[in-house]
Amino acid sequence: MPSYTVYVPRADDSVPERDFRRGLDPLLDHPDVEVTYCPGRDYDAIEPDEVPGANAIIAIQERVTADLVAALPTLEIVAAFGAGLDHIDVPACTEHGVTVVNAPQPVRDAVAQSTLGMLLSCASNLHGFDARIRRDGFDGRYENMGVTLYEKTVGIVGMGLIGTRLLDLLDPFDVDVLVHDPYLEERNADRLGVDRVSLDALLARADFVSLHCPLTDETRGMLGPDEFERMQDTAYLVNAARGGLYADADLTAALRAGEIAGAAIDVFEDEPDVDDNPLLAVEDCLLTPHTSGLLIETTTEQGNLVSESILQRSRGEPPNNIVNPEAYDGPVAGSLHSPTYRS
Repeated sequence: MPSYTVYVPRADDSVPERDFRRGLDPLLDHPDVEVTYCPGRDYDAIEPDEVPGANAIIAIQERVTADLVAALPTLEIVAAFGAGLDHIDVPACTEHGVTVVNAPQPVRDAVAQSTLGMLLSCASNLHGFDARIRRDGFDGRYENMGVTLYEKTVGIVGMGLIGTRLLDLLDPFDVDVLVHDPYLEERNADRLGVDRVSLDALLARADFVSLHCPLTDETRGMLGPDEFERMQDTAYLVNAARGGLYADADLTAALRAGEIAGAAIDVFEDEPDVDDNPLLAVEDCLLTPHTSGLLIETTTEQGNLVSESILQRSRGEPPNNIVNPEAYDGPVAGSLHSPTYRS
């Protein structure tokens, strides 16, 4: 009989023809583990009666609340299927001795790749020309021409796993890089070859601003009307991090007022409800449905990492990527701790 119960709060969304099971094969194939798929609703709270007797919960984007944790005395570990933790009540987990882990490493390349694509789309106005040819054919193709990314100034907000990988990908473009990250030490900035500046200075000087910080009390609403006005009117904003770093209505107003030239946005305030989001009506904005990290290979690697962390916890070993080591009863040396400000 399986002795460790793992819940994945959404329907089994495997893709058999692609041999794709979200990388959870180590759990699905383990004789001592029972994996149960339960009703999942993106961004909704998991209810205790949906995960009875859970030892482990894999939260993709579903919310793990204090009430849920308190109602599950068997719960030992909650695994975030990615880097972000804003959908998990980490303090509540810590209070109840529940280990929280995440899987930021696989997301690194995927989101950095997507971010580079978004930067290039903004620079070359690819999304604008795509809309134009569908509407007008070749008419007006000399209007709204793009600019080069080469030798421009790129501002990166949050120099964690993804920010540093983006820095690598930008190297062939010979850009100047400004970084705002209150947790980046000067010696590390020197090692990376970037200028560490205040957020105001970055916004005023950068031709492209790329956000790479999680949504926390510290970062929520970090950009507003004053910050958008501070940006150059030729600058572009890219956000493949988290919604809530600014109000979508404020970004919409800045775009319509010409305070910035355009944007590429993968995340939104009220995900997944975007029906009334004002950004949908702005042409100078490339929009994607929080998919910058959704690649087959990346998702598989995330699942493998999450599976290994859960198996480690089931064996009484410290799992990888502990974000609340104080909740684990034992030494955690060697486990990775996720930075507070970065993603």
